[in-house]
Amino acid sequence: MIDIDKEIARLEGERDKMKAEIERIDKKLSNEGFVAKAPAAVVDGEKEKRRGYVDKLALVEENIEKYRRM
Repeated sequence: MIDIDKEIARLEGERDKMKAEIERIDKKLSNEGFVAKAPAAVVDGEKEKRRGYVDKLALVEENIEKYRRM
């Protein structure tokens, strides 16, 4: 059996890490110097990473809500 409280705490930690990564990437992408000087592939890579984190964040938040309803 899963300890629901521990699983929620783990997921909340994961959620916090995802939010921090999204914030870090947002700061990088909002830096005009970075966007202007970095190769397009690097900028596109950061945008892709951000999309991945946003998708994972949504899944983690869904799971947190699922466990809270148990």
